[in-house]
Amino acid sequence: MKKEDIFARNIAFRGAEKQASLSEKSMLIAGVGALGCIVAEILARSGIGTLYLVDRGIIDPPDLNRQTLYSLKDIGRAKTEAAAEKLIAMTGQTRIIPIQASIGDIDISEAIDHCHGVADCLDNFASRFALEDLLAETMFMVHGALQGDYGQLTTLIPGETVSLRDLYGRISEPQGIVPVTPAIVFCIGSLMSQEILKNLLHEPLLKNRIQIVGLSGFVFSSIPVTKTN
Repeated sequence: MKKEDIFARNIAFRGAEKQASLSEKSMLIAGVGALGCIVAEILARSGIGTLYLVDRGIIDPPDLNRQTLYSLKDIGRAKTEAAAEKLIAMTGQTRIIPIQASIGDIDISEAIDHCHGVADCLDNFASRFALEDLLAETMFMVHGALQGDYGQLTTLIPGETVSLRDLYGRISEPQGIVPVTPAIVFCIGSLMSQEILKNLLHEPLLKNRIQIVGLSGFVFSSIPVTKTN
């Protein structure tokens, strides 16, 4: 099957030149849970050339309400293994490299060095900060976070935007189970994917801005943030 046939509707939207450019890009997805599953699937269906998947987790029943690459038969499997299997089968056009690792405990700098950008789909500040510390100056990171039916996302670029520590350095980790609805996962994951594609095409929309989404009241707000020296 021809690549042009698979991505015909993508090409009709963004043109053959941009589609070809995306096929040469590599992204690292940090965390293949709720947001990571959505982001990985959309990027694969968008024709990204290579995806590195980093996660230490094993699939268990509470994951199934929002982690869309997994089903009952996957319980007990490594998330990276199951996700890679699903993603490879989608179009056959994206190279998938699973890395079973905990960010901050195992050095993943070699994988990041092969990437154009990073998707922060993690669920704790320590791992997020460790990930940000690995970014080269030429890289971008699209960060997303969820709680309940609320979410937010932004683009971070070392030296050009606020850092995650600027945003979250004084905030404590939430305790206990964090409530998350499937709807906000799909919403924020889709918006993250769009912003990643915009960054890869050098057209970021959320550089120095945080996009806030609250589904209870259909609230969509874009808040400017300024880097301080």
